[in-house]
Amino acid sequence: MSFLSEHNILIFLLQLVLLLFAARAAGELFRRFKQPALVGEILVGIIFGPTIFWRFLPGLAVSLFPDNAIQYSMLETVSWLGVLFLLLVTGFEVEISAIWKQRRSSLTIGFVGVLLPMLMGIGLALLLPERYMVDPGRKLVFVLFMGTAMAISAIPIIAKVLHDLDILKSDIGLTIISAFTVNDILGWVAFTMVVGLATQQRVNWLSMLRVFGGTAVFIAFSLTWGRKLVNRAVKWINASWLPKPGSVLTFVVLLGGLCGALTQLIGIHAAFGFLVAGVMAGGAPAISERSRETISQMVYAVFVPLFFVSIGLRVDFLANFDWLLISTVTAVAIGGKLVGAWLGARMSGIPQRDSFAIGIAHTPGGAMEIIIGVLALEFGLINLVVFEAIVVAALVSSIAVGPLLSLALGLRRAFNALEFFLKDAVVANLKGSTPFELIGELCGSISEHEGMPGAAKACAAVRLREGIMGTGMEKGIAIPHARMEGLARPVFTFGRSSKGVEWNTADGLPARLVFLILTPDPDKDDLQVKILASIARVMEDEKARREMLEARDRKEMIDIFSAALRRDRMMRARG
Repeated sequence: MSFLSEHNILIFLLQLVLLLFAARAAGELFRRFKQPALVGEILVGIIFGPTIFWRFLPGLAVSLFPDNAIQYSMLETVSWLGVLFLLLVTGFEVEISAIWKQRRSSLTIGFVGVLLPMLMGIGLALLLPERYMVDPGRKLVFVLFMGTAMAISAIPIIAKVLHDLDILKSDIGLTIISAFTVNDILGWVAFTMVVGLATQQRVNWLSMLRVFGGTAVFIAFSLTWGRKLVNRAVKWINASWLPKPGSVLTFVVLLGGLCGALTQLIGIHAAFGFLVAGVMAGGAPAISERSRETISQMVYAVFVPLFFVSIGLRVDFLANFDWLLISTVTAVAIGGKLVGAWLGARMSGIPQRDSFAIGIAHTPGGAMEIIIGVLALEFGLINLVVFEAIVVAALVSSIAVGPLLSLALGLRRAFNALEFFLKDAVVANLKGSTPFELIGELCGSISEHEGMPGAAKACAAVRLREGIMGTGMEKGIAIPHARMEGLARPVFTFGRSSKGVEWNTADGLPARLVFLILTPDPDKDDLQVKILASIARVMEDEKARREMLEARDRKEMIDIFSAALRRDRMMRARG
């Protein structure tokens, strides 16, 4: 029997310090260039793994990464925590209420966006030679897995891209996130079924029925009563003497562990349980956006980088490089998801331009595609050559989605938001103490001008949209908006709250500058998205925000904001 020694602890701590520091540095470097941090983190693993470090400095590699079962298991355990916690915080992005309120588009896009790439992946797997299979006798499992791998998308990647493009809170952003939610649920259910099938030495239909039934009951309970129970538990924690937000964080981690244990007991992987736990926690109004952000930052700062580093540590990317398979898998993974989501959007009645953008948005496989690749490798469903192709496809799609989506949305074209700015409706001193009170004041101010909708009608439309997804941004900004039938032209205005109002923002800051956007329905020229993006870009400027908050009167506020919009337009035109 082997025991943990002081030397094992020393080596583990050295590995932890070196890999975490390098991964975080590389991740931030890639983030600075508007690329996913996971690309830099995997690159660090490739450098320190068999691809480079072991190939060119084998003596030093053996000293730092000894071939020892105990040593390997220590780092592997941290890596698995990264997988589980990443799925937990991914669940935070899932908006069940948004699916229901946009059920036609989200369900259609989500279902077709999974089905088409899955069929294409199955077709690809059927054409692959047997040398790509671990066990040709279990071809069915391999084929079903490849179909699932080609279909799954990454909510964290697209949420970050939409945030960077300043359209996460827009209507098209809501449609994309709600469709992604359906995609994630269907993709992970399909994958857990494949894993359940793979764990059977031979097909036992009674056992498979138990797994399917148990999974269905678990999902149904979790997304209905489970969410309500989680919300009640967090309400009790918030009202108790327990320290906050630490107690809420502990509760969410325990919830993940409990759900992971239940799914493992059912016969599917614990990773799915953590994902569902994240969905329950993400849908609990009692958990503030700030608390969810705190948990996410902890996970992304420590566990996630170590997980992605471990991918490079375990694979020799040069020895397993098959350019034909990599290019084929990448083309099928990206093309299948793009066409599937585009077709689903068109079937939902979404205009062609928006449909193409939605299709592009669904292409990144990101962390989700890599995670199911890792799990498939662990279960012996695929070999290292296929695993490398899946990882490369996930990286390429994650890198390409930002520039392609920006191009598809046309956000780089010159656009003059000032044409739609209703200066006379600006309110210098908002008096309300809740988001809906501030929205009511701004709607009332707009309604006083010719051709504008009545205050009650406008307020009802904005409140309905706010109920689907909150529009509180970071840095004390909120941008409530709505589309309205019969509105002749887009219009927007803003108001200032001297004391600020709690708007459930990610950074926890109260909203002090509130912008209200009303656009016609349908909005054929995507003006809502463009206006929202212009405001968000301008409000990134700390000087402009400070000057607007410190302005002596209404006229000075308008002048400062108008000047900032003109500068933004000039910079965009030059770009």
